[in-house]
Amino acid sequence: MVGNYHERPLTFRADDINSIIRMVRAGKSCILVGVDGIGKTSLMRHLVSPTVREHYLGEDKKHFNFLPLNANELTRPSALAYYGHMALLLEPILSGYQLLSSLDKNPLAITNEEVAKQLLFERVESILSLCERRRFVFVFDAFDVAFTETEPQFFRVLHALRIHAGGRVCYVAASKNVPSLICDMQSQKVVREMFPELFNGNIYGIKPLKEQDASVVIEQGLAKHGRRYSASLRHFLFALTGAHPGMLAAVVATWNDGMDALVERDQVSQVIHQLLQELTVVSQCEQVWYSLSEIEQHCMKRVPRGLFVKNPDLPPYSPRQIQEALHALVLKGILREGYQNSKIYQCFSPLFAAYVTQQFSSGSPGLQLDLSRQQVWIDGTLCANHLTPKEFLLLRFLAEHAGEVCSREETTRAVYGEAYDSRSDDARLDALVERARKSIGDDSRPPRFLETVRGAGHRLKEYLGEPF
Repeated sequence: MVGNYHERPLTFRADDINSIIRMVRAGKSCILVGVDGIGKTSLMRHLVSPTVREHYLGEDKKHFNFLPLNANELTRPSALAYYGHMALLLEPILSGYQLLSSLDKNPLAITNEEVAKQLLFERVESILSLCERRRFVFVFDAFDVAFTETEPQFFRVLHALRIHAGGRVCYVAASKNVPSLICDMQSQKVVREMFPELFNGNIYGIKPLKEQDASVVIEQGLAKHGRRYSASLRHFLFALTGAHPGMLAAVVATWNDGMDALVERDQVSQVIHQLLQELTVVSQCEQVWYSLSEIEQHCMKRVPRGLFVKNPDLPPYSPRQIQEALHALVLKGILREGYQNSKIYQCFSPLFAAYVTQQFSSGSPGLQLDLSRQQVWIDGTLCANHLTPKEFLLLRFLAEHAGEVCSREETTRAVYGEAYDSRSDDARLDALVERARKSIGDDSRPPRFLETVRGAGHRLKEYLGEPF
């Protein structure tokens, strides 16, 4: 996240911190899952800062040792590296109890994994044996590295350490994703088994900021760049970026007078177009995109203009895999369930949705019919207008013969189930065609999709099949 947490209010990300502290007090572990740029590292720094711990823990602060370990600081991520650095983090506490002389091996010099693990267990046991109320909270940042780079046995050892310490050791970890979406098949089984047990089933999504916290980022960013601050601009930036901290900071840094004028004229699409020419803004969008797993990206490519109708069948993935990916996207706040019937997902940010459409659009321009839901997609966008059953039946029949001219006789039988009578059917068929054009936003002069061929019948052009 752009900016330093010491510039933030003490209660910044209060809901997230409260959830973590509640788990820690109960002696339970938890994992925080969020995309890049969302502020996971900054949140971890905020959590371990003395003032924040005092604010949330009060007098109990003295009983908790928060021990931060960022995987990005490990030269070569492995179980051995984790054990060594975890043991090293305990040295100041050992010194305070005058225990270091009896456990004075250099943890980082150990090359045998079993020896390093044993030293870690011994150091934890030695300290806890002297103070019954002492608790250790290992704070692991970038823990997705552990899911992909360490041996699966590592997670069993972490769990064993908790048991060995009688529950007085717990873990707070941050990751880009849940292991099932990023682990290879070889290690996935073990990690799947250990993951819920290790973190007590406590998986929290680090979502974009709430409006109060986003206002802090916006106000500080505008002041830093000498821009004026107003409630209307704050609301616009909040909605545009979905309050993703990195994107929000990048947009504020590139904001200019011309964009102010576009906002005043309600030219949102032009604002987005200009912002996506800015390297810093695109870079933030890329960070979010490349922190998603392949299957999540597969789903996001099907979010044209921010909307995605739920469809569990998205080859080459199974319905279970798709549902798991969609759940992860909602957990991280990248997709939001929209509308009361919860049949549609909405992208958290119009700016990010435009970036995905611009960079990774998966479909060609044209018309698509979702036959199971009786919906129409135009150029990858779900048609907002409701089609009557007869209008959809007309499109469906013509789609079955896409590119061919269907006679009035054939179309009348297919749509109305009756034999064609020119005295009555020409007028009602022409009226139906015009209503269908209007429903899909087609122009009759000349029509792009639904063409009337004089003296012959009708034809559907640019038909692409089903959307997914």
